Amino acid sequence: MRLIDILIGTLVVFPLAADAVWFEIPGLHSLELADLGLPLLAAALIVEAARRWPWELSFLARAGMKVLWRAAGVLIALVLFVLLWRHWEPENHGLYLRVALWNLTHGTGAVPLVAIVAVAVRRWSREPWEASFFVRCGMRLAQAWLDALERSPGRTLWSAAGLVAALFLWVSLLRHRAFDSHGFDLGIFTNAIWNLTHGHGYVSSVKGGINLFSDHQSPLFWALAPLFWMIPRPETLLFAQALGLAAGGPALFYLARARLGREHWAPAALPWLYWSYLPLRNANAFDFHPEVFMLPLFLWAFAGFASERPWARRLGLLALVAALGAKESAAVVAFGIGVAWALSSGAGSRRERWTAVALAVAGAALFFFDVKVVPRFFGGDYAYMGLYQRFGDGIGDVLLAPFTQPVYFFSQVFNHERLTFLFWTLAPLGFLPLFDWRAAIAALPPYLMLFLTEGDQRVRTVFHYGIEPGSALFWALPLGLAAFARRFGWKCAGIWMLFWGLACVGQNELMRARGYRASSHAQWLVAEVMPCLNSAAPMAASDVLIPHLATRSWISYPDALRQRPSGEPVRCVVTDLELGNNWPLWRRGVERVLAGLPDQGYRESYRCRGFSVYELGASACLRCVPECR
Repeated sequence: MRLIDILIGTLVVFPLAADAVWFEIPGLHSLELADLGLPLLAAALIVEAARRWPWELSFLARAGMKVLWRAAGVLIALVLFVLLWRHWEPENHGLYLRVALWNLTHGTGAVPLVAIVAVAVRRWSREPWEASFFVRCGMRLAQAWLDALERSPGRTLWSAAGLVAALFLWVSLLRHRAFDSHGFDLGIFTNAIWNLTHGHGYVSSVKGGINLFSDHQSPLFWALAPLFWMIPRPETLLFAQALGLAAGGPALFYLARARLGREHWAPAALPWLYWSYLPLRNANAFDFHPEVFMLPLFLWAFAGFASERPWARRLGLLALVAALGAKESAAVVAFGIGVAWALSSGAGSRRERWTAVALAVAGAALFFFDVKVVPRFFGGDYAYMGLYQRFGDGIGDVLLAPFTQPVYFFSQVFNHERLTFLFWTLAPLGFLPLFDWRAAIAALPPYLMLFLTEGDQRVRTVFHYGIEPGSALFWALPLGLAAFARRFGWKCAGIWMLFWGLACVGQNELMRARGYRASSHAQWLVAEVMPCLNSAAPMAASDVLIPHLATRSWISYPDALRQRPSGEPVRCVVTDLELGNNWPLWRRGVERVLAGLPDQGYRESYRCRGFSVYELGASACLRCVPECR
């Protein structure tokens, strides 16, 4: 098993540790420290082969030496190939091959390669798995976690959830401080809750001054108002999001324990599968969105329903109501779960099945109320119905599309981008929810809700859109896991979960943190500029500046210079051409806006490289003069 330890150490552990280090190899700026994993592997194999050669001369040992020498030769050739490939790429095919090769030999992406070699070595050598150092360490950690849960499940789970929440918050704060957050969406919700807590109504100037109930139905967002009133900063929303997402781990434990038994080991493993789930971590790292809370709330709701204690069931009902208030899409999730619950073995009694049916009916009714009734209170139609217009003019046309235009319908559901999204939402869970097809039905409505939208934005896992299907998938996960174990055994189920959980971690949080390092310009903005900007003046600003300036009654993009509904001009225009991509105007669009400002009565009051402040009359946009550096 020494070969397995070498592979794990050089291809998995070393790159993961190196990802957290900002270091460039002198003279080789295209290489990173993590790229040294392959040379280290080749060197380790050569040393191991040389170490074993004088003393082990049996036939099997000589055969093993041949394997080691050949493996070393192949890896050396692979290293040379990678180095040469960096200087010669046949258009996109070379780029794709290089990326695939890099992913398969670095960090958790190397897990499939290590697993294949491990199976071959185990079959050839007959050594027990415990002979591997990393396997022994993993087993000890797992046993320590099980022992801690047995002693005090609540304290252990919430301590782990607290640490995960701290990690999530650290990453999102680094991103925000590096000016990688955006007006859409952190700026939208920061401004909306600031206006709400300061008596200006539930409006967001970033969305043109509309009431957000005419955009999304997220009354749960109001529950954060007391916390934001005490600490009126965008970081408050990031804190609530990190804590809320992490809190789903304990909920999944209790839900799985109710379904699999109190003495079973599997519930102890599922929170870690939850916390490492890539779409969840991507949602945390991409601004703030109220809908992320539906995932932990749905899990807590069904954990409460599965309890024998009346107070827990009442809290479960409260969590369900809160989940339904996260966004109108939560009603779609509830409908899917209700249908799957009524069909699956999770609803054992007739009472439970009728409860499941009631949930499905309530979900459907709430969805139609959210998209057909609520928007009309504000004089319009559902804002996002246009994403489905190619199927017809209303919800009925979308529902009938599989029958009225089946070829076009299914061509839109099954394409490369949607299948990629499907893979990256299912693979981190080992596809386990699919092994109980009745439970898996829960994810069908939220998947269709995303897949039928126009364009590919809502099927990209770098955003937060994996939360809706993820809510249904995690509900179905214990049932799918039990079905898998009945067919293949619990030992295989554990190995299967471990493999897919590790292989699909994707970009780890340490690497994210390294990518969010604030530039010297960003640090100057935080230290010098932001304290000097007038916090009361209505402003228009660059996209990445908006979240930092959203705690005021009006903040908008540079091309929106009129406040609504008053029509009064904004007093200040603050832009920075050195940060971000200045979406949606881009750099040239912002430059055109700035060139036209003098004709509208604005004058430049401050400039430092790409950063500028224009003000209308004597608006006092700056309370002090930042030192330009």
